[in-house]
Amino acid sequence: MNLKNCLGFICSCAALAVVSSFADAQDWNRFRGPNGTGVAKTLNIADGLSDASVRWKKELPSGSSSPIVIAGKIYVTSFDKVQRSIHCLNAADGESLWTCSVPKARTEVATPPNGPATSGLSCDGQRIVAFFPDAGLVSVSMEGKQEWLKDLGPFASMHGLCSSPVLHDGIVVLVVDQLSEPYIVALDAATGEEKWRTPRLLGVTGGYSTPVLLTLEKKTYLISAAPGELIAYDIQTGEKRATVEGLANAPVSTPVVVGNRVFYNEPPGEPVPMAALGPADKNQDGIIEVAEVANSVAAKRLIERIDQGFGDNNGAVDQAEWDKAFGTFLNKGGFSCIEFKQNGSELESQIVWKYTKSTPYIPSCLVLDEVAYIVNDGGILMAFDKSSGELLQRARLGDATGQYYASPVAGGDKLVFASRDGKITIVQAGKPFQVKNSYPLGEEVVATPSIDDGLLYVRSDSYLYCFGDS
Repeated sequence: MNLKNCLGFICSCAALAVVSSFADAQDWNRFRGPNGTGVAKTLNIADGLSDASVRWKKELPSGSSSPIVIAGKIYVTSFDKVQRSIHCLNAADGESLWTCSVPKARTEVATPPNGPATSGLSCDGQRIVAFFPDAGLVSVSMEGKQEWLKDLGPFASMHGLCSSPVLHDGIVVLVVDQLSEPYIVALDAATGEEKWRTPRLLGVTGGYSTPVLLTLEKKTYLISAAPGELIAYDIQTGEKRATVEGLANAPVSTPVVVGNRVFYNEPPGEPVPMAALGPADKNQDGIIEVAEVANSVAAKRLIERIDQGFGDNNGAVDQAEWDKAFGTFLNKGGFSCIEFKQNGSELESQIVWKYTKSTPYIPSCLVLDEVAYIVNDGGILMAFDKSSGELLQRARLGDATGQYYASPVAGGDKLVFASRDGKITIVQAGKPFQVKNSYPLGEEVVATPSIDDGLLYVRSDSYLYCFGDS
């Protein structure tokens, strides 16, 4: 997805979550598993998916958050007209064990497929934390009892917030990259009380990425993609410890940490024409007035942001102001590898390599063994040497040629890709990789699959599937 498409909708199943120092390291305790790497030890699927691979199928209420799996129990979120819910299911058969709901507090903008229950959950073995932009950040016990609810809104996001909380060492961290006074905030995990809050750079279209953790010499940092930069924070204080510029514009994908290196992908910056906003210029005078886009919250917030941040604050945006705003995207983005080093009390960083051709916007990268993978719309899978950035292979995922919102995951030496039109593709990792097959669900998939105890869990528009060989 290129930067023009980002004006249509940015979010979704970049849908996100957290890391845990308490939960079993084998549990899929956040979006893409422990620390968001997307990698599990095993996947009990030999050659590909088929009807015989379906262990069970469970109908779910509306929502697009990815499931997490803790000690044989699955947790997902959903929404209806009046409430937002966390569901606990038995991983063995998908049967419901409990549901905890909180009331909707107000209406928040969300560009489909992003919605009230897109952000993922996080678990540290003691509690489960979920974020609903129109209800709040909620903590529940492992038995489903609400512990606290913290409403941080209302928000001024262009497409709706969908970053998920990061739970670590007794604190919950949430990124709020909105179009007015963006910030990152930490709360006490036991009480919900605020511990620190740090301002963020104000981007042109906001940000939608979830942080991950980097540990160097027993010191833990929060790695977060922000509009304009990649940042390493002291997770206990919120202090910026290192900043790498030129990697992100309107971040959606989640960074991936491998050792002391961080891998991050976003499309390379390119000029964005005013026509990307569609028929916003109703009178065709080359100027988009706030009044002309008043019926679209997302477009109105974008024009106001450009007018106030890059224009003359007169209630309208001309071509020069538009180009000035999106000119900040140029020479940024691509697929990057960044190395961090601890030098005494200082944290140092450098870009090791950078690939600046076609790279994905929403799906995060996947790093397995010595290879880093990214998937572009059209089902184009690309493999890179993780050390040098050399492009090793580029191939199509069979007939799974649609859009890709879900991030890839891996179990053992098997890679899993889910296209938006519901084709689940298994790939044998390696040099070269080998595409096995694509299994059609016949339903939309935007949630990232999850892997636990050798089984694959895929959430479609209406169902949760469990796959695994006999």
